[in-house]
Amino acid sequence: VVYLVDDQWVAYGTWVANSDCSQMVGIEIKKSDWQPLTDWGKFRAFYFTEPECRLINIDLRSGEQRVVLQEKRWLGHPIYRPFDDGTIAFCHEGPRDAIDARMWLINADGSHMRKVRQHRSGESFTHEFWVPDGSALYYVAHQENDPHRYLYRADPATLENRQLMAIPPCSHLMSNHDGSLVVGDGAPHSTGDIQLNDPFIWVFDIAADKQTAVCRHDSTWKVIEGERQATHPHPSFSPDNRWVLFTSDKEGMPALYLAEV
Repeated sequence: VVYLVDDQWVAYGTWVANSDCSQMVGIEIKKSDWQPLTDWGKFRAFYFTEPECRLINIDLRSGEQRVVLQEKRWLGHPIYRPFDDGTIAFCHEGPRDAIDARMWLINADGSHMRKVRQHRSGESFTHEFWVPDGSALYYVAHQENDPHRYLYRADPATLENRQLMAIPPCSHLMSNHDGSLVVGDGAPHSTGDIQLNDPFIWVFDIAADKQTAVCRHDSTWKVIEGERQATHPHPSFSPDNRWVLFTSDKEGMPALYLAEV
């Protein structure tokens, strides 16, 4: 056992290692503030309770824990910048129409916290991720009353944000190693009078500005036994870019599937 969460805290969300698996970042929520988030209504309500959270670093060799940031605010989605242990991305968690600005960077020593991008009216951002070579932070942008979503790139050094392409309403994206290809899962999309439900796994070629539907995932997106994301496809590439791995419950229970690109 490398690390045990203190009795006064609860581990939350995904905990992510750095590139050489010597360090890990995670989020803990004060136990007195914690609530089981077994559906999306509870997820939304929890945001307004302003839970005390801390972003922590764990040395995976010694088990030493260090608090990077502690706030009376819901924090989530911590991820080391690949090949740069000095930079951590994290988010202000919550419903996308309520949070002030989702995406943030902070130095591993807790200094120089900076906002990746401020939300404008009717705008929100989700599912940020590092390109595996560490060159950029990619994310999905939503705009009210727009049938599309948009793939953006943020430069971690300059914080310049640049739109790469318009995409179908995908929920979760992931790129290949250098960010030239991106895979996404078509998702329910409700804004204003627009009601869509895209059932496809998409591959996007950034340089060619091309999108290809690889297959149908046909996930129901249902909450299963209190797990809100168990049926979410969350696609990713194989290292050789020939295959896409994703989850679906189209046959009843969540299972893993491979589709050839």
